Amino acid sequence: MYNVATRVIKDEKDIDFVTNAIIIEGTDDDSYYEETAEILFKSILYYVLFTENETKTLNRCKEIALHWYKTINKIRDMVSKEKRANLLFKPVELASATTQKTVFEKLDERLSKI
Repeated sequence: MYNVATRVIKDEKDIDFVTNAIIIEGTDDDSYYEETAEILFKSILYYVLFTENETKTLNRCKEIALHWYKTINKIRDMVSKEKRANLLFKPVELASATTQKTVFEKLDERLSKI
């Protein structure tokens, strides 16, 4: 049986494919959190894809996303090393702590399905 979490992220097409498969739009009354969770996940995917010596699997992306419970600064520091990832992360970084928490919870909800 194929385990999607072990899928290797090879290029930018994979980023779009994976994001579209995991993020389900239109399920919330307010799609802002869903859209921001998608942006956050893309940021993590770009970081993983374009960072040398980084494990390029969905499992690794999921592991990074779950670090928010410790500190958002850890993820910010990681993604800041990759230009595209850093740019995508800005809306999350600038959001209030309450909004950040909700966005990460939304992403965690989606990632728990893989």
